Amino acid sequence: MPAQRLGSVYLSDLTAREYRNLLDLAQLAVSHPTTNTIFSTWAPRLRHSLNFDVVTLGLYDSSTESICLDTWKAGHPQKRCESIPVHTCASGWAWQNQRSVLVRDLDAENKLPVFLESLRQLGIRTYYVFPLTTIRHKLGAIGFGSLHVIPKTNGTLELLRQAAAIIAQFLDATLSSEALNTRSDYLHATSAVPPGPAKTVQDVHLSDQASHGGEAFYGIVGNSAPLEELLRQIRSVAATDATVLLLGETGTGKELVARAIHRLSLRADSEFVSVNCTAIPTELLESELFGHEKGAFTGAIDRHIGRWEQADKGTLLLDEVGDLPTTIQPKLLRVLQEKEFGRLGSTRTLKVDVRLIAATNHDLHRGVAEGRFREDLFYRLNVFPIHVPALRERKSDIPALVRYFVSQYASEARKSIATIPAETMAALLNWNWPGNIRELQNLIQRCVILANSAVLQVPLGELRRDTKPSSGKLSQEAERELILQALKEAGGVIGGASGAANRLGLKRTTFYSKIKKLNINPVEFQR
Repeated sequence: MPAQRLGSVYLSDLTAREYRNLLDLAQLAVSHPTTNTIFSTWAPRLRHSLNFDVVTLGLYDSSTESICLDTWKAGHPQKRCESIPVHTCASGWAWQNQRSVLVRDLDAENKLPVFLESLRQLGIRTYYVFPLTTIRHKLGAIGFGSLHVIPKTNGTLELLRQAAAIIAQFLDATLSSEALNTRSDYLHATSAVPPGPAKTVQDVHLSDQASHGGEAFYGIVGNSAPLEELLRQIRSVAATDATVLLLGETGTGKELVARAIHRLSLRADSEFVSVNCTAIPTELLESELFGHEKGAFTGAIDRHIGRWEQADKGTLLLDEVGDLPTTIQPKLLRVLQEKEFGRLGSTRTLKVDVRLIAATNHDLHRGVAEGRFREDLFYRLNVFPIHVPALRERKSDIPALVRYFVSQYASEARKSIATIPAETMAALLNWNWPGNIRELQNLIQRCVILANSAVLQVPLGELRRDTKPSSGKLSQEAERELILQALKEAGGVIGGASGAANRLGLKRTTFYSKIKKLNINPVEFQR
């Protein structure tokens, strides 16, 4: 297997099982974003995948200048956060000296440091401890103990070192997340819409958008269960430098997801660079990614800085990576592994620090099986896969998306659109949206451009083509959601030009009968 990297970790001389265990470890770390849940979840997994009986995690506590030691042993209650002086434990020694502690067989050692004697009381024979260190912080140390002798082979030590490096990377991100959460809270607070007079359609969209955290989730609208799960995964992985693979149909908003990850990351103040692998001719793609020197090829009249170099210290999105030509894939794999590359026509090697997000609407597993996509590159990209749901999987978000796009395009066109008829919304909800959010967005933009009144008119015939006959009626849940939103926008007022009934294109008497049937009290929405 070629040498590969996971985050900042080289993956060489590993079996396929060990490689997958490390990938599982990385994904497990990201999904448990607090130190409490990290250790209690990691420890059993580490024991199972690395074949050790005891796992210790020692983090340096600067307030007490001691090591906070957690110990997990199979079949015993977990010992949580014992405060131990640095010089009296193996974790403290490894942290202080930035060196590993490698004892193959404690029973065979005649002279042991005092801090290792206590391990014999646990019945431990083998104990390997590695410092947890990143380019930013010296965090502590992690130890792996066995009740049996584990040979000190290069393969075993390499696997443990790589596991320690992964753990250090994610712990560093986790311990830094407090500042990140403060940043997110600030964005949420500064983007909230203050209370005021009756809201227009545009006002409602701005407050809906802010509910997901302000600028960080700009353009991501809705509150369905699939969307909330997507946002949870974004928040979890953003604080790390893990490579992310966005999977989903075309038009689902994968670039918006990538930008949200970047805005919530520690790289937010650096560049976000996007490259669409299908928009650039194959013969120019290498130059576009990695740059070229003057005279590197015919037509290269000046030096060109590639996208990878532009994204240094920031985030690079490779969109449509499933269409990456096979001639470029080995070069991409090399820069991912080595974090260095050379411009075309140059002998100079450039080092870069780039967080990669890849996106595709293809089945990369099938691409690997058919020989169109390198297996080693796939595993390198598939560190943290995220499924971006299709619009048909989150139909309850359609009303909010419609209002969002109407607000956006009406503002651009300097038009006032206050009413979206119930029949129109029913048709929009009943359509399967093969083109996903992009299809909905384009339709609403066209309708706003053609609008000549305050009522949004949608060519319903287009939405009923090639579909089974539909009654055009809303489900009771969807109808209730529309009525509640209209009452909220109108401040509980039912009649009049800006009332809830008119916003839905309904007669006042029809509106009253509907809210009575749905047991809705409009008084609750009055300001």
